[in-house]
Amino acid sequence: MAADTFTDSTTFLTSKGAAEIPHPGGTLLQHLQRVAAQLKDWGADEDVRFAGLCHATYGTDGYDRRLLDLTDRATLIETIGSRAEALVYLYASCDRAATYPALRFVDRFTGRPVEPSDAELAAFLLITAANEIDVVRHNADIRAEHGAGLHAFFTRCRHLLPPIAWEAVKETFAVRIASLDHLVLTVADISRTIDFYRDALGMEPVAFGDGRQALTFGSSKINLHQAGHEIRPHALHPEPGSADLCLITSSPLHQVAAHLTAAGVPIEAGPVPRTGALGPITSLYIRDPDHNLIEIATYD
Repeated sequence: MAADTFTDSTTFLTSKGAAEIPHPGGTLLQHLQRVAAQLKDWGADEDVRFAGLCHATYGTDGYDRRLLDLTDRATLIETIGSRAEALVYLYASCDRAATYPALRFVDRFTGRPVEPSDAELAAFLLITAANEIDVVRHNADIRAEHGAGLHAFFTRCRHLLPPIAWEAVKETFAVRIASLDHLVLTVADISRTIDFYRDALGMEPVAFGDGRQALTFGSSKINLHQAGHEIRPHALHPEPGSADLCLITSSPLHQVAAHLTAAGVPIEAGPVPRTGALGPITSLYIRDPDHNLIEIATYD
């Protein structure tokens, strides 16, 4: 964003009272400046950043405090240029009741349907993401009330967002699961299961709670439920042999195969190429005493 034009735009917004209007995170001017900075960080082009800086000039559907009357659009065009001003108008005229569910545009000032170009649509989504992220970061109540709906909206439109903006959306609005802590196997014979996973796969048996049994490996564990005596709450239909697990090993797969063969554990399939959570893996398959399918894999 050209420094002189940015200064002119800030001066314009200040002259219209933006520095005195309260807004989550301080004043409206501060919010607008943060939105423009966020767009810059995301690599938005100059016109989109100008539009982000001035997006509230005509008010919005949800913040209808106008800094400039619609009859005076020429003033904003003179300040930020025609393309940026057109994006400001598109943002301001958006009827959210129509747009947010289905990305269908209706001009709330005229009532007429609007068909933005692909470039305008992408710019609208980027400005919307920067705006909503800044608002909810500074107002927990708005986050609580509208966060789930905004996440659903951006998820439907994620193909229009660059990856860096989509990551920011997820970080702000989504529940982020970091890792799997433990899973539960319902088994016919806990002692037999412990022997298998200890001897065949090197897991460590542990006792916890009121005599409960588990198997630890890495930073995860498998809790064991005795079939017919499951700990509540439990799966709706707990049943031995219904699981299908993939375990990542740091041992060479040929060494794993040799160990399993020596332990009398049949290899049902593999080594075969597969795809794991982080990319290509090579896997072999065995079954535990309850006939759960166990995939043992290494990343290529």
